[in-house]
Amino acid sequence: MMKLLLALIVLTPILSFSQKNNNPIYTITGKIIDATSKKPLEDAIIIFKSIDSNQIKFGSITNQKGHFSIDVEKETYSVSVEFIAYQTKYLNLSAITKDLNLGVIELELDTEILGEVEIVAEKRTLEFKSNKIVFNVEKDIASNGGVATDILNNIPSVSVDPNGEITVQGQGNVQVLINGKTSSLSKTDALKSLPAGSIENIEVIANPGAKYDASALSVINIILKKGKDEGLNASLTATGGYKDYSGGLITLNNKSKNLNFFVNASYNHSNPITSASSENEYFDNSGTTSFLNENSEFNSKKDAFYGTIGTDFYLSKSTTLSTSVNFQNVVNKSNTITSSTIFDATKMPTVSNERTHVGKLENELFEFVVDFEQNFKKEGRKLTSNISYSKDTDDINNTILNTNTANFTNEAYTEMNKLQNTSFEINFANPVGKSSTYTVGYKGNFGKVPFKYSSASEENNIDYYENVNAAFIEFENEGEKFYYGIGLRAEFTELKVDYLNSNTSQKNNFNEVLPSVYLQYSINDLKSLSLSYSKKILPPVYNQLQPFEQKYSETSSYIGNPALNPIYIDASSLGYKYYGNKVVFSPSLFFNRYNDFWENATYETGEHINGVNKIITTPVNVGKVDYYGLDITTVFKPSKSLNFTGNINLYNFDQSGVYETVNSANEIIILDYNHASLNGAFSILTQLKIPKVFDFQINTKHFLISKGPYSTRKAYTYASAAINKDLFNKDASISLTVDDLFKSEKTDRDRFNANYFSKSLIENKHRTILLSLTYRFNQSQKDRKIDFDKKDIKPNY
Repeated sequence: MMKLLLALIVLTPILSFSQKNNNPIYTITGKIIDATSKKPLEDAIIIFKSIDSNQIKFGSITNQKGHFSIDVEKETYSVSVEFIAYQTKYLNLSAITKDLNLGVIELELDTEILGEVEIVAEKRTLEFKSNKIVFNVEKDIASNGGVATDILNNIPSVSVDPNGEITVQGQGNVQVLINGKTSSLSKTDALKSLPAGSIENIEVIANPGAKYDASALSVINIILKKGKDEGLNASLTATGGYKDYSGGLITLNNKSKNLNFFVNASYNHSNPITSASSENEYFDNSGTTSFLNENSEFNSKKDAFYGTIGTDFYLSKSTTLSTSVNFQNVVNKSNTITSSTIFDATKMPTVSNERTHVGKLENELFEFVVDFEQNFKKEGRKLTSNISYSKDTDDINNTILNTNTANFTNEAYTEMNKLQNTSFEINFANPVGKSSTYTVGYKGNFGKVPFKYSSASEENNIDYYENVNAAFIEFENEGEKFYYGIGLRAEFTELKVDYLNSNTSQKNNFNEVLPSVYLQYSINDLKSLSLSYSKKILPPVYNQLQPFEQKYSETSSYIGNPALNPIYIDASSLGYKYYGNKVVFSPSLFFNRYNDFWENATYETGEHINGVNKIITTPVNVGKVDYYGLDITTVFKPSKSLNFTGNINLYNFDQSGVYETVNSANEIIILDYNHASLNGAFSILTQLKIPKVFDFQINTKHFLISKGPYSTRKAYTYASAAINKDLFNKDASISLTVDDLFKSEKTDRDRFNANYFSKSLIENKHRTILLSLTYRFNQSQKDRKIDFDKKDIKPNY
């Protein structure tokens, strides 16, 4: 029934608005290139105007290879080809009475640079570039009222789980950048508060090269909006919704010849409620010994304010200095009630309890950023540098009360984290000849986190330091058919932990030189092959190293491992791309080998609490993992109004290794991790645009069952939908978004070993429904954008 309803939601608008046109339709194709370099021009515009009224009737833009394809009605037109900084070219065509291939159209540079007019064509939702894809957020109507993690979930091969963990092609360790740089705004909690309406586009790189951090298996670069219009312009967005959601966003921009001042500010209030249930059975050699059933409800009320204020100073035509301040304040008040019942082997209740966990997190983030860019007379020669300072403070208070104080312990504790980080980066790019460029760069990142934990029974004061110095060199060459890029990165990481209470220290150094290579061969203008390889290192972070127990419940805890070693990874991929007029097809094969893989080992401590064997989880190095599979992204645009973006990600997780330890009861624990399993996910984003009526989209994802050596996560499917309507001649828009449309996003997991079996289910109690209204001031002609679906536009060229 659910699948039928989903099909109706996708197909009904399509069937309702399909229209027949008696006037014959013909397809016009061609290719637009630079007259001097003979290279294709991406996003060049071809326009068909009515001879009688001079109104734009049809238009199209070129793809990455310079190709265009446009369906036009039988008529006589005035046809022109345009691109920024190039001379407009008028084509001498007679009446369109058949399909035509216009061949190769060459554009000449305009020496006057077209100073007074900037024309930007309508962009596609998803663009394919060399070694990356670009997702244009303004084309995602779910961006109104949403946050960054909502948009990431709509990008092919990218997923964000309920805890905010981001994966690309099923793998974690994703480096998230803001405007191409490491930022405090890129941490998980900050992304959950970063408004989607403040984002211009998002770049995804599946196998990054030497320029990026050695720990980055993939890179997500979030480009924030900076106004491009001259003069003062702004937009306001107000959002309200179910359940208990409200917020607002303001963007303000004032651009002149010498500077560009911009402000993004938002506030949002939310109160998601999550329910969890678990059933646990415990064994020994003689059979079942006890049962534990728990039911929890997590109530998390969050108030978040985010702001960015900055200025671009255009010191000259070739020199830009930018300064910006980012600020975020989050107050999260949580209330978790857990009902627990312990049964004996005959399922008779022996102990019961209701546990109330009241928590409060206050986070304050401040970041100051300075960027500098110098372009030289030699085309392509450029110097960029960046320096940033951030201060990120977490103040956490927790109180745990139990109704059964005879068997369970009341607790109260506080945590204080104060991250201070300074980062400096400088890069220099210089062309060599007509087709080659080398880039050299340095990045230094210096962080300190004083950590304080205090409770009635203990107090821990820790200073954590992480200093990274890295340098890289990259060389690239682009010929007519063949492109290659090679790189080398040297990264030196120093981790130091001072345990002030015990007057002891722990120090780890990881120094590596890591190569990377990317090759691409163009079979023809529509088809290309690519091959990439890079070596990575994943050093452990503070939470994995800290040796202090953190309680999940009375019978379950986590503790870090100070002896944890880094993971070394060899990552490779082989890709193919087809750039058709209506179809883009991009499959890739990937193979990654993880050496000294991290596994969160869970085992019995030997300590019994009310007859239940306490378990603990700790990260350990266990053997290796071969991670290989297939990723396919396809874009199909059958008409102007309909677009499908699909993704298939299938991978095999082949693990080998054994972990052995001795618990507090002097029992030998052996965990065998020799295991292989097939995992994967499917997604399809359907977008329907009905001119002058509404825009609609629905995103559906299905995750296959995931089997591990000691756990199984069941398969599940979920969907989100959005609808948008423009108002007041596109000065305003109203949108409705529904997340978890069928309330089917849930984590249904089994955990097991020889001594216990556990079934757990975690799900949202309510779906999220948001209604947003956006009003734009002086942005109705934003970027002089040409909407080819609107027939009465008369732009002044």
